[in-house]
Amino acid sequence: MELSNIKLNLTKKLLDTNDKDLLNYIKAILDTHSSSDTWYEDLPEEIKANVDQGILEADRGIGISHEEVMKKYSKWLKK
Repeated sequence: MELSNIKLNLTKKLLDTNDKDLLNYIKAILDTHSSSDTWYEDLPEEIKANVDQGILEADRGIGISHEEVMKKYSKWLKK
């Protein structure tokens, strides 16, 4: 997918959501993202903990594959 399409799709999803927690997570990521190598360290602790937990689970083989998620939820991606 081209970068412009990704931006457009994200913009639409942001405008459609009323999930304050999700919007705050996205804001925190965008606020701390920079070209430096320290962007991860600048993330709020809660977000780093969630990322770290996800990595641990993936390393242990816990969870479901991207393909399985897409099969199950693709109906919601088609608008």
